[in-house]
Amino acid sequence: MDIKATGLKLWARVQRIVEYRFGRLLVLYALNFFTIAWQNIHMYQAQQLAVLGVDALFLLAGVTVFVILLGLVPGKRLQRLLFDAAVGISILLAALECFSIYNYQSLVGAGIVTALLQTNPHEAGEFLRMYVGVKGLVAVLLLIAAVAAGRRWLQEPRLTLSTRHRRSRALPIFLAAGLGAGVCLWQQYHSFVVNDSLDIPAVRFGRAVDTSVRNIQAFENLKQQASADVELTANGSDVPYVVFILGESTNRDRLHLYGYPLPNTPNLDELAAKGDIAVFRNTISPQSATVAVLRELFTFNDAESDQEWYHYNNLIDVMKAAGYRTYWLSNQESSGIWGNVAQLFAGRSDVKRFTQLRESHEDSGKLDEELFPLVDEALQQPAMKNFYVMHLMGGHGLYYMRFPYIFSKFTKDDVPAPQNELSDEKRTEIAQYENAMYYNDFVVSSLIGKFQDKEAIVIYLPDHGETIYDNGSNFAGHVEENPNHQQLEVPLIFWASPSYKARHPEKWQAICAAVNQPYMTDDMIHTIMDLLNIRSAEFNPAKSVINPAFDSSRKRMVRGRDYDAEMK
Repeated sequence: MDIKATGLKLWARVQRIVEYRFGRLLVLYALNFFTIAWQNIHMYQAQQLAVLGVDALFLLAGVTVFVILLGLVPGKRLQRLLFDAAVGISILLAALECFSIYNYQSLVGAGIVTALLQTNPHEAGEFLRMYVGVKGLVAVLLLIAAVAAGRRWLQEPRLTLSTRHRRSRALPIFLAAGLGAGVCLWQQYHSFVVNDSLDIPAVRFGRAVDTSVRNIQAFENLKQQASADVELTANGSDVPYVVFILGESTNRDRLHLYGYPLPNTPNLDELAAKGDIAVFRNTISPQSATVAVLRELFTFNDAESDQEWYHYNNLIDVMKAAGYRTYWLSNQESSGIWGNVAQLFAGRSDVKRFTQLRESHEDSGKLDEELFPLVDEALQQPAMKNFYVMHLMGGHGLYYMRFPYIFSKFTKDDVPAPQNELSDEKRTEIAQYENAMYYNDFVVSSLIGKFQDKEAIVIYLPDHGETIYDNGSNFAGHVEENPNHQQLEVPLIFWASPSYKARHPEKWQAICAAVNQPYMTDDMIHTIMDLLNIRSAEFNPAKSVINPAFDSSRKRMVRGRDYDAEMK
């Protein structure tokens, strides 16, 4: 009798919790479900509404159980604290998801979390000015006001649509239906579960943080290791100067060299007219964010790999094993609390130089021409064989900070069709990007010029592209989680000095013959090794774009999507 009475009393308490916490229950449900709904409708349109309906029932039942458990916690103050924490965290994550959806057409993932962890205060300021601005600040203030105004409503009972007796009978039926929905999801829609498309924001954010932290820990562990013992099977390298100019955020379709109407690449245009450069026309990056790209660009890790990127040998160690003195000369960050991939490769180089210490006290970034003295210094005391990586800021936002005033060639009135009908603000930003490209042309051609009288091969390749209000979008920038073709399509340019061409005519011919090949830069390490006649067990001639065995039929997969079939 006592057990039955206790059970009835407990059930009555559960029912009161649901009734009196119904407002918070609905808010928690809405905050956690709307991103799931957006993701699945965005990915599958109206083709998978059934799974969305089943998941909606399962999640509502799950939120109900969660609210019941919080309501059973002893102590009113502790209950209120836990409820407020749950709602507050849900609002914060939902706001972050909304920001990501609005700006990137994507939910929060490891790329965004890594960017948050790796940024410094100055970069955070640039980010906030570029992507948040006054409108974003107003939206945050409105959100805070809405939360404050709704706090009283959340504490009031709202479930009064029927008698308590009917609600008492309906509640277990509803919870049983929710359990059945969970079983249905696991059995009938298992693929949606395992590919994380039904994760609530807290779970998705937790997974992203875990992935990001594991990557960061891998960076730190690798920094502590000596250079890997790369075993070369052949080493016929004899080119004294090999230069890799690593650009930033450069969309090839916005370069005059690739057909853009504005004349923003006069120096490269001149080199192309003379036949001094090989301009690759169909090259894409494997990712659309620097950290993600470098994990594949400078290692044997690629789209087909079955291990984490840090289990593979990297280009810096390969070049050192081949007898090259390696240099990392950078106008990007030299320090950071969390570290990044570029710092890892810089640390493994024989010589690493940065234009500045990128710390919290800095007021602005330096222009890419600040690299010139570092290059000149490195050239004064060369080794027998030298490999240089020169890391630019290129077209990274904020665009107006990437060029000096003297390179302010284009204005909003110069923006060509179809973007000439955009707002003054957007056209101004586009013009700033084109000025950054105009300045980048000067920087790249000047760096090439420093090797004119040497036996040298120079490769210019940006890490990824950039979207700038293309195709009617409201977005300028790049994001790892949901790239489009503008963020993937990059220029790839080879330049060779006269003495290099004289000694290696067959290599230059192979380069020129490959300019129209479909190529993805996660295979760049194979191409560079092939160019220099370096071999190891990891080398694959089918992945070298200059090799007769190059596999041009290889699918270019980007985050599980076929670029040529779905994104081009």
